[in-house]
Amino acid sequence: MEDKALLSDEQVDTKLSGMPGWQRAGGFIQKTFQFSDFRAINRFLPYLAATIVTQNHHPDFNLDTTKKQVYVRATTHSAGSTVTQADLDLAEALNAWDC
Repeated sequence: MEDKALLSDEQVDTKLSGMPGWQRAGGFIQKTFQFSDFRAINRFLPYLAATIVTQNHHPDFNLDTTKKQVYVRATTHSAGSTVTQADLDLAEALNAWDC
């Protein structure tokens, strides 16, 4: 079950400092995952989808095949579009991916 505990900006920033690539942008956290080729993207996308289902938390994400990037942006809409523990849990799980 997702943890929608509200966090202060300071708490979010402190936790993000230990999560490489993630940054806060207002009520969102975001990261651009860079890949060497499309095969690597194909390995990441099922992990992304499975993580979303497992965590029951649904970020926005975009695929840019030209730049070989997947951009992920998370917020908790049901908490007024703010960053909650659920967003940080998702970010942590995505950072655990290893190609």
